[in-house]
Amino acid sequence: MIPPGQTNGLAGRESNLDYESLNMTESNLIKRRQFLQTAGLGTASILLSGKTAGAANSPVTPQQRSSSAKPNVLVIMTDQHRADLMTCAGRDLVPTPNIDLIASRGVRFTNAYCPYPVCVASRMALLTGLYAHSTGAITNRDRLDWRYRTIANHFTDNGYLTGLIGKMHFLDAHNHGFEYYMSINDWLMYLGPKVQHYANEIANHPLGAHFFKTVDDGGAGLPDVDGLWLKGSPWVGNVEKWNFDNMASALEPEDHLDMFLAREAAKFINRYREQPFFLVTSFMKPHSPFYPPRQWAEIYPVDKMTLPKVGDIYQYPPHIQRRIKNMASLGEKRQRAHRAGYLGNLAFVDTCIGHVYKALEKEKLLDNTIVVYTSDHGEMEGDHGLYQKFCMFEPSVRIPLIVSYPKHLPEDKVTAALTEYIGLYPTLSELAGLEAPRKTTLLDIPGAPERMDAASFANVLRHPDIEGPAAAFSEFNLRSRISEYMIRTRRYKYIFNHGTTHELYDHEADPGEFVNLINDPGLKKVRDQLRDRLFAWYDPEKNPYRQK
Repeated sequence: MIPPGQTNGLAGRESNLDYESLNMTESNLIKRRQFLQTAGLGTASILLSGKTAGAANSPVTPQQRSSSAKPNVLVIMTDQHRADLMTCAGRDLVPTPNIDLIASRGVRFTNAYCPYPVCVASRMALLTGLYAHSTGAITNRDRLDWRYRTIANHFTDNGYLTGLIGKMHFLDAHNHGFEYYMSINDWLMYLGPKVQHYANEIANHPLGAHFFKTVDDGGAGLPDVDGLWLKGSPWVGNVEKWNFDNMASALEPEDHLDMFLAREAAKFINRYREQPFFLVTSFMKPHSPFYPPRQWAEIYPVDKMTLPKVGDIYQYPPHIQRRIKNMASLGEKRQRAHRAGYLGNLAFVDTCIGHVYKALEKEKLLDNTIVVYTSDHGEMEGDHGLYQKFCMFEPSVRIPLIVSYPKHLPEDKVTAALTEYIGLYPTLSELAGLEAPRKTTLLDIPGAPERMDAASFANVLRHPDIEGPAAAFSEFNLRSRISEYMIRTRRYKYIFNHGTTHELYDHEADPGEFVNLINDPGLKKVRDQLRDRLFAWYDPEKNPYRQK
């Protein structure tokens, strides 16, 4: 059981709350959940209970859960990790021994795509198995309707203890089905006065102003630190100018968010090893801010960084041209600093991943645990003169995806099958032996799809050499005049850019996507067929969620 004295917000410290006086004993919570299930609400009770974890979120005892016949599930996520920056993917630029270890014990996808190259939309699609155009959660300001039935709801209702440790970009007070929830704010409380160092670093990061200004609407995923950088706040202190020659963080490695999350995930695994669990451990890095601990920052000196090739920008749509020009105006030194910080972040988060994976090994749970490694979207890292994501180029939409389940799935295999990571919901359900969810919602939502958009890719995991799906899709629409919709087949990528120039790339001849073939008369039939298939998936001309 989660100890009655432990609550979310204290990160494992003892609480002085009197649960008897609050009528929140474990016994009462069990009765409350049983009542709500009898009343037909199921895990909606957890969603309605607000953003609390600990005892208030885990009312079911191990005795009430099914036995160890069910496999555990561990989903390890990072933020903004592009698919090719792993040693196991053939790039030794960044040492990723722990991600490589997971890959050596499972199946790695080389053509896995995110449904939306933006944090919130991509993560909510993963949780629901529904594309962003189905839920309406398309920007970093959009809240997922709590009535959607998430993968956490599904596993909870099937006898699992469900936990979320880290960043998921929930923008409301609901846990969306997770019984145990430890958020970024728990780390801030753990830091105490040392949060000063973090506030200083962020305030002077080139993306810092954006990072902080968007906190209230969820852009940073740090909803409770809004007062730390306001003018006149005692937290701001003596801030130094951002130093491009020193990318090292002032925080010790153990005080960094991702190392904190790794420790808490390891504690969770140790504490609940006797019962089936579904745990999502979601790290912040390699996403900005680019201040890895010194040991990792020193691996990548800024002046040693090289910049990638930039092709003819005038073949791209005007909005992409503008972005490239804006990035060029930053200057080469800042671009090199971006690359150095990103690589340092990635090397550090791999170390954190290792701590979580080794916790499974220590508890002898590897053979009975499905382990997933993935990321919400990629990172351009200077390719085509672009940084961050927000586009349909491969570095932005293609993501790492590895699934390991020793003795049940092939090991050390690579598949080129096209895959969409929103398929993890039905895939993990199938691998765990659970029936597919019958509904996409807990309670009725007007206009909500009755069936999940996502399809299981468990068959590809069992047979990595098969071709798999014929196409993968992605979309990007921030309710502006610019919106992008992608279909990727085994050879071609077609991008429909609403109201402007479209794009077509031949991946056999041009894997780097440097030559836009949209006006090639010899490919008119290919272009028209891809457009028809894209519009059959979703019609961008109708664009019902363009304005809210």
